[in-house]
Amino acid sequence: MFRFTFVTIAVAANLGLLVGCQPSESAELRRKASPQRTAKPAYEIGTVSQKSLGHSVNLPGEFRAFQEISIYPRANGFVEQVFVDRGSSVRKGQVLMQIDAPEAQEQLVAARSKALRAEALLVASQEHYKRLVASSKVPGSVSALDLETAEARVRADSATVVGEQASYRAMSKIESYLTVRAPFDGVITERNVHPGALVGVGAAQNRPMLILQQQTRLRLVVDVPEAYTRELQQGQAIAFVVNSFPGKQFQGKISRRSGSMNQQFRSETVEIDVPNPSRMLMPGMFADITLQSKGSIGALAVPSTAVVTSTERQYVIKVENGRTRYVDVRQGQKTGDLTEVFGNLRPADRIVVNAREDIQEGTEIR
Repeated sequence: MFRFTFVTIAVAANLGLLVGCQPSESAELRRKASPQRTAKPAYEIGTVSQKSLGHSVNLPGEFRAFQEISIYPRANGFVEQVFVDRGSSVRKGQVLMQIDAPEAQEQLVAARSKALRAEALLVASQEHYKRLVASSKVPGSVSALDLETAEARVRADSATVVGEQASYRAMSKIESYLTVRAPFDGVITERNVHPGALVGVGAAQNRPMLILQQQTRLRLVVDVPEAYTRELQQGQAIAFVVNSFPGKQFQGKISRRSGSMNQQFRSETVEIDVPNPSRMLMPGMFADITLQSKGSIGALAVPSTAVVTSTERQYVIKVENGRTRYVDVRQGQKTGDLTEVFGNLRPADRIVVNAREDIQEGTEIR
């Protein structure tokens, strides 16, 4: 009797224990089964502001040759001689190369021969016509038909002479192309041919034979933001420095303006003429130009941390319709924590302040 009761109590106790454990075990299972939510990265959102910054702006510029020409062959032939090489200084009219074109020379001789023959035939037909005219004064000695035929022959021979002389002049011009001369003073910066090379006109010639640059005067090309173009004047002196010559300041004058705005960066291309008689500066070098300003009215500014600089571009990350979009910019002045930017932006545009390269374009941001 007592043994049966003990077993019943024990079973009941065990059942109670199992029932008591079920709620906590179910919660644990649900916790493990539920997917872990990853916290979204925090983006600090700000806006583009419109401010007037500073009294000067530094802009990058690139030197280009004042004149540059790629010299291609103007006649088919073989390179006979090359009188210059890379780095050679040349004067206007100086002979650079000589091309041998036997076929062209033979054609020139043939064209000359045809022109002389046509001229001789014209002289003969003119003399014949003159004799007929003189004879026609005697009634019945020369028929009207003979006179008209002789006159027509003179006109035909005259036309032949004009055509043959034109052909001869054309061939003479081709012969002049065989001697390649410098069109202006400059420096040979590239040479791609050697004696014996076959050169030709058109698509057969992929690369120029020579490249000639004028370097005693250079063009410094700079893109000036729209906010600063109103203060530019023709002939205005511009100061700039070059990294290759630390501590040295150079000067040039504004000579040309494009008169139109780059739609991507809202800037105008300006050319500054720079005297370079010693050829200290070279095409392809970069310069840092300083423009004095009364303050760029309407300049756009963003927090400096909003500008991302990669190896290929500079951009800010704009938030548009809840997603990120890259907007290429160029930087201007910096004042405190703000950086002036030039690009396809407007005041009050939403941007990512803590911008980074790893924020992909098209990322959803709410």
